[in-house]
Amino acid sequence: MPITKKVLKYIHNFYSSMNGFEKPLFLLLAFFPISLIVGNLFINLTFFIIALIFIIDLLVNKNLSFLKDMVFWIPGIFFLTLLINVLFSMDPSNSLPRVLKVLIMIPFVIQVKMLICKYPAQIEKIVFGFWSFILFIVFLDVVFEIIFGFNTLGFRSPITMPSRIASFFGDELVVGSFFSLFSVIFVTYFLKFYGHLLKTNTLIIFILIVTSFLIGERSNFIKYFISISFIYFFILQINLKKKIFVSVLLFIFLSLLITFNSGAKYRYYDQLKSIYSKNGITNYLKKSKYGAHYDTAFKIFKNYPLFGIGIKNFRVESGTAKYRDGSYKSLDGSNYSLRWATHPHQIHFELLSETGIFGYLSFLLFIITSLFFSLKNYFKNKNLFQLASIIYTVVFLIPLFPSGSFFSTFTSSLFWINYAIMMSYIKKP
Repeated sequence: MPITKKVLKYIHNFYSSMNGFEKPLFLLLAFFPISLIVGNLFINLTFFIIALIFIIDLLVNKNLSFLKDMVFWIPGIFFLTLLINVLFSMDPSNSLPRVLKVLIMIPFVIQVKMLICKYPAQIEKIVFGFWSFILFIVFLDVVFEIIFGFNTLGFRSPITMPSRIASFFGDELVVGSFFSLFSVIFVTYFLKFYGHLLKTNTLIIFILIVTSFLIGERSNFIKYFISISFIYFFILQINLKKKIFVSVLLFIFLSLLITFNSGAKYRYYDQLKSIYSKNGITNYLKKSKYGAHYDTAFKIFKNYPLFGIGIKNFRVESGTAKYRDGSYKSLDGSNYSLRWATHPHQIHFELLSETGIFGYLSFLLFIITSLFFSLKNYFKNKNLFQLASIIYTVVFLIPLFPSGSFFSTFTSSLFWINYAIMMSYIKKP
């Protein structure tokens, strides 16, 4: 029997063995990366359906076992602190919908954990395998766009961002974020099931790093590089000399790309060369919209230190005249007055400005507690997928690097699916 028929039969038999509520959950989880590609409507619809299944299952079977599980209480308490924060929001009508979206994430995490705990081998083989296949398709599309300047559907980067890759996401330049998460899972999948193919795994990691580099999203590349380097040096079972040799080879290759590839040179040298001068980072931020956003966010935090201005209110407050600062200029030297943004483009500044010290400490408690129990479980059971999710979570929260809004649909979806995997391997007490 051909391998494809064996795989299809394995999937069919597994799917047939699941109960009525588990089947749609399995399909929604398997196709989750596709919902990210299709757009926010499908992402929100996925979360809504999973929450609805959770409620229906709860009413029908009256199963309250999740109340004994930390996967309910840890994010649940974080949600309650956000709800308290709404009471102090400058405009609660802006804040409440975003906070309620966090509430929907709780049944999502519970349902993902239920599937992984009940069917760990099948979820890892089928779901994570399918995710790896989707990542491979995106990878091919990215390479196609790198070569031809447009992707397989004809999408190309906006004129204002000619050196970044759009891929299937069109005007939304977020393929780097998508690539960062799912290629980590892709690598973990190969290490888990094909760990003996050392040369193949090394080549895969090498190619994925180069691809992430050429996507042109600097912050996501650095985060991805840190994540994959940790996996490469501490998980891949080849000797240290070979790892160092490959690392040197990679460094030389990336240097050649910066030298001879105009897009890479523009993104990684021309736009960053001021960093290498005296007071380089400060000067770079002074000529960067991110620096202006960070400065505005910090000033908002100083003005509203306890509870901030409320989630989704940065877009309102940042445009007021009191936050303008003539020392922040554009690259051509003109006054940089566009301090306004929908969010500060940095998670820590976003939380400080919009939720204050109360919300920020609540978030830190939420993350630190989750990481503590996840690491404790990893050292006991050594599951590679949980380790990959732990690494991604830590790197996701590195300060100062630009990022999407923690409460936006796309960025929050990446965080919560990864968080769900990280917490799903923790056994109930």
